[in-house]
Amino acid sequence: MKYIISMIALLLVSASSLFAQTKNTTPEAEKAFVKKFPTAVATKWAKEKKNEYEVEFTLNNKKGSANFSGTGEWLETELEISLSALPDIVKNGFTKNFPGSNIVKVYSIEAKDNAQYFEIEYKLKNKIAEVKIDTNGKILK
Repeated sequence: MKYIISMIALLLVSASSLFAQTKNTTPEAEKAFVKKFPTAVATKWAKEKKNEYEVEFTLNNKKGSANFSGTGEWLETELEISLSALPDIVKNGFTKNFPGSNIVKVYSIEAKDNAQYFEIEYKLKNKIAEVKIDTNGKILK
């Protein structure tokens, strides 16, 4: 009997989390995500702007996120990468502008307008901050 009650409780929790997840997106955005990233596992949907939704996901054991419009148009993808995968020109641009800082995480960003850049999360004087750097090592504002 305890097993049956536990299973029902598990099903209710699963169904409620699934309902809550889809509440923060549109069916079109979900379909576009599955089409663009067929092997990714979505972990969380959130509304970013009036007509923009972000999905956090795991792809090939790496964390990422992607933004889609409510109509399913892909807008941007952010994938966590290793520090060793960061091009030297970008590392040098970062080091030049933020001497004495320690890189915490690195993300590769690709946007719908073919823009590509990197977002670096770093620690400097016990504070965490982020900076966006283009593929030539220049700081973006």
